[in-house]
Amino acid sequence: MKLCILSGSGPAEEIASHVKTVLEAVCKTSYLSLEFCYGRQEEMELQTGVPSRETVDLCRTSDAVLFFLQESGVYTRQYLDLLRAKLGLFGSMRGIRTFPSLSACAAGKDTGGEHGVDCLLVQEEWTNDMLPEQGEKVIDGDLCGYDVLLVNSQTAQLTARMAFQAAMERNKQVIFTDLCEKMSSAALRRRVTNLAASEFPEISLSHLPSWEVVERFTRAPGGMDVLLTDPLLGNLLFAQGAAFSGTPNLQCGAYFGFGKQGVYYNTMPLSDKPGESLCPVSLILATAMALRYSIGLEWEAHCMENAVAKVLTLGRTSDIHQLSLPSVSPAVFSAYIAQTAAEYISSAE
Repeated sequence: MKLCILSGSGPAEEIASHVKTVLEAVCKTSYLSLEFCYGRQEEMELQTGVPSRETVDLCRTSDAVLFFLQESGVYTRQYLDLLRAKLGLFGSMRGIRTFPSLSACAAGKDTGGEHGVDCLLVQEEWTNDMLPEQGEKVIDGDLCGYDVLLVNSQTAQLTARMAFQAAMERNKQVIFTDLCEKMSSAALRRRVTNLAASEFPEISLSHLPSWEVVERFTRAPGGMDVLLTDPLLGNLLFAQGAAFSGTPNLQCGAYFGFGKQGVYYNTMPLSDKPGESLCPVSLILATAMALRYSIGLEWEAHCMENAVAKVLTLGRTSDIHQLSLPSVSPAVFSAYIAQTAAEYISSAE
C-alpha cells in the first residue's frame, strides 16, 4: 500500500508529521505495511502553480493521495483543481461531521443529538465540458441569458455507485436530490441513479425535492446519511453544514474517479502564519477516508474517527480551545489520537 503526501513547508510540514504518527501507530497495531512517498515542489510548480508531470505520475502510482490544502504557496485550491483534472477525478465526497463536545462553539444549532451529525455529500464536480455553450440573446424584445448544461451518463452512474458503496458501510440510506429538478439533466441523473440502485438492493433510496432536503438539513441533519446531489446544491449544503461543526478545521473531502484511487484533503486551507498551533483533525479524518475508500481498511478508519471523537473531549489545540478543557500542542494531541486508535484496534483482536 502506497500513500502519497503532498504538503508544503511550514505548518503543513509539521501537520504531516503528526498525521504520519497516527498512521504509523494504526499500521503497527494492525500489522500493516504502508509506504509513504512525498511530492517534491518543482521549480516550475513554484512559478506557475501547475502540477508537474513528475507530481502527476507520483500520484498515479499511489493508492491514495493526501493533499494538504493551503492558503498560499504551491498547494492552493487552484492547484488542487488542476491536479484533480489531470488525474481524471470527476466526483467529490465531503463529510459533514459534528462532535457533541464542540456543540458550544457551533454557529448553528446542532440537532444531531448526543451522537452529533455524520452526513456524507456525494456529487460530481463542475468541469468545462458541463457548460459548453453560454450567452445572451433577445427573446420577445427582452435580453435573456442562457446556459447549456450537459450531464454525462457514465460519470453520473459512477458517482451514484460511489454513493451507494459508501452507504453500504454506513446506515444504508441514500437521498437523491437535484436543485434543477425540472431540467433534463436532473431527469437523466435520476434515471441513472435508479439504475445504479438496482445493484445495491440493501440500500434504501429516496428521491426528494431540493426544498425538502434543505428544510430537513436545517432542522434535523443528524437524520441524514448519504446525500447524492448536483454540484451547486452540494456546495450550498456543505457550507450550511459547516455551521454545525463548531470549527471549519474539522471538515475534509475527497475526489474520486474511475478506480479506487482518490485525492483526500482538508476543506479549510491551512494558515501559513508561522508558529500558529493548528488542529490536525481535518487531515487525520481525511486520512481515515483514504484508508476506507482507497485502501479498503474500514475498521482502521472507524477506529481513527472514534479516537478523534474521544480525544476532543479530553483536550484541544489552541485554535479550537475550550476553557473547561486543557490546551495541548498539536504533537501531544496527535499522540493521544494515535494511542487511542491503537487501543481501539487492539480491543477487537
